[in-house]
Amino acid sequence: MINYDSDNIVYYLKDRKKMLYRDKLTGLYNKAYFEEEMARLDTKRQLPISLIMGDINGLKLINDAFGHSMGDRALKKAAELMTDSFRDEDIISRIGGDEFVILLPMTTEKTALEIVERVKRKCENNPLEYIKINISFGVATKTSVDEDINKVYKKAENRMYFNKLKESKEAKLSIIEFLKKRL
Repeated sequence: MINYDSDNIVYYLKDRKKMLYRDKLTGLYNKAYFEEEMARLDTKRQLPISLIMGDINGLKLINDAFGHSMGDRALKKAAELMTDSFRDEDIISRIGGDEFVILLPMTTEKTALEIVERVKRKCENNPLEYIKINISFGVATKTSVDEDINKVYKKAENRMYFNKLKESKEAKLSIIEFLKKRL
C-alpha cells in the first residue's frame, strides 16, 4: 500500500501545472499561457495594454555556423535580457522558435517603445561570448475597449516583421564578419 501525503500531491500538481505553462529552454511563459493571459487581461481596467513582439535576428545563421547549442544559448541570453528589462507583472513568453511576445498591462505605446530601446541597449552591451544578440521588435497598444486585442497582436507582429526586414541583414553581416576574422 502506497501512502500519499496530500501536501506533497498538491505541490506536485502545482509544479506540473507550472511546467505546462513554461518554455523548457528559456523558462519564460509559453504560447498557451500567453494566450490565456491575453484573454484574461483584455479588460477596461488594464487599458492601455501594449503588446511587444520580438524575433531574434540571425538565429539560423548562429545555429548553422556555431551549432544548435550556441543557438540555444542565444535564446536563453535573449530571455535573460528581456526578463531583466520588464516588470514582474508583464507576461514575457516564447511563442515559437525565436519569437517572443510580451504583454504589458496598463502601459502606453510610448512606454513600450522606451522599454524596447532599453532591451536593444542591453543586447548591444551584453554579447553572448563573441556574438551580439540582435532582436527586432514591433509594438502595438490597445487603448479602447472597442478594439480587438487580436488585431492589436497582429499589428505588433506586422511591425516586428517590418523592422526585421530592416535589421536582420545588418545582424547577419555582423556574424559573417566575425566568422571571416576567426578563419
